[in-house]
Amino acid sequence: MKGLLRGIGYFLLYMVFTIAVQIALSIVIAQIAAGTGVAGQTEIEDFVNKNILGMTIVSGLLTVLCLYLMFKIPKKDIRNEWRLNGFDFLNLIKACLMSFSLSSVISLLTLNVDIENSRLIAASAQYYSSKVPFMGTILMILNLLVIAPFAEELALRGIVYTRIEKELKPIVAIIVSAVLFGLMHFMAGGIILVAGATIMGLAFGLLMYKYKSLQICIIAHICANLPDFIYSKERFASSDLKIGLVGVFSVVLLAALFWIFSERELNHHSK
Repeated sequence: MKGLLRGIGYFLLYMVFTIAVQIALSIVIAQIAAGTGVAGQTEIEDFVNKNILGMTIVSGLLTVLCLYLMFKIPKKDIRNEWRLNGFDFLNLIKACLMSFSLSSVISLLTLNVDIENSRLIAASAQYYSSKVPFMGTILMILNLLVIAPFAEELALRGIVYTRIEKELKPIVAIIVSAVLFGLMHFMAGGIILVAGATIMGLAFGLLMYKYKSLQICIIAHICANLPDFIYSKERFASSDLKIGLVGVFSVVLLAALFWIFSERELNHHSK
């Protein structure tokens, strides 16, 4: 039970710190807006929203730094604590196939769902690109394919999962870390995003259980975020195309899961 409480405690600390940093950054950006002559509460809030992508990136970097110091200052063995273990390249391919195909199915099925945070991030990226060509795209790539996967996997699989698994069964660690992973997305996209993130969290938890490597989870998470750059309402408006792609990726997902958890693989690991 201590492992469960400790894991949830780390998650709450992660969330409180992240929210506090974002609030502090919002205040700083609002002060900058006022100092540069932006007048009116609505205009200042609009200026803050335009910089939400930058604030998200800074918040992610500071959160990772905080987690690192929490383990480094007491001189803990970070490599073992977070399971920064090596991995087989073939296993990485399996993990990436599973995460990308599952994320593709979820993304395509929820393509017409309006998620406010996604709109704000996209608008912020356009704002940055209007100031410096391609800057918004670069920051989006940095956020979705580097900072978010590393920070979220470090917190949920590297810390929460490992704390719980030390004292309870792996299935508890998988489920709890997945549910917490889903809940942390509530403010960003409501119940739809929570459901999708929870399902993805289960997949990442299974990968951690199977391969005992946070690095595989991080790279698989990167692959799971790739659909954000691929699918759009305009490009995949045809329902027939969406249904066809969902079918294809569902087959790929099942094949990847079978490949990962095949009897042959289990026997290999038991030797």
